[in-house]
Amino acid sequence: MEKTKYELKAQVETALVLPKTLQAETQMMPIGNASIPMYAVYGRTDDDRKVWTATFVDSDEALAWVQASKVFGRAVRGAVIADQKPAEEKPN
Repeated sequence: MEKTKYELKAQVETALVLPKTLQAETQMMPIGNASIPMYAVYGRTDDDRKVWTATFVDSDEALAWVQASKVFGRAVRGAVIADQKPAEEKPN
């Protein structure tokens, strides 16, 4: 029996964001011949990188998730949007 060999092509960087930075944004997603609105939730890291945390089909559900995250105050893990470098430390 032949073994399957897996090769790593790319890796997604994850980061934690504070709930106070979460915002839901409407984005149009093409599906077949139509475009439907999707509600992506993004946050910002301490070094100001944009992080995708969740996507919803319903705007009310997206807003409820953002509000619940803010109420409970726990950091949320998400995927850092590609090609963003951490902000460099300013010399004193």
